[in-house]
Amino acid sequence: MNEELSYLDADLKGLFVETKYDDMKKLLDERSDEEVKEIYNHNWGIIKKYYDNENFDLLQKHIKFVAYSCFVIEYAQDRGLIGEDVFGIMMAVFNDIYEIRNKE
Repeated sequence: MNEELSYLDADLKGLFVETKYDDMKKLLDERSDEEVKEIYNHNWGIIKKYYDNENFDLLQKHIKFVAYSCFVIEYAQDRGLIGEDVFGIMMAVFNDIYEIRNKE
């Protein structure tokens, strides 16, 4: 991810923590499909890496990042950037992470 998109990603994370979802969507709406894909793929790669390595403690420790990543992926799917089959797999991972959290 280039520097500009890294800053945008950080800004989006800040807005997510402040629950300014409409502001997030406006920023994402201004970006190209490729830029949105790069942001969600970057965050998804981090989530998937720790999930596949069963590093659930770290995912739980950074649950806000997990929730943020889920939001961006849901936005991308609503925008038509993720197919239903891939989106289903992603949501299954997020649901599993949340279920693990609820069991603790």
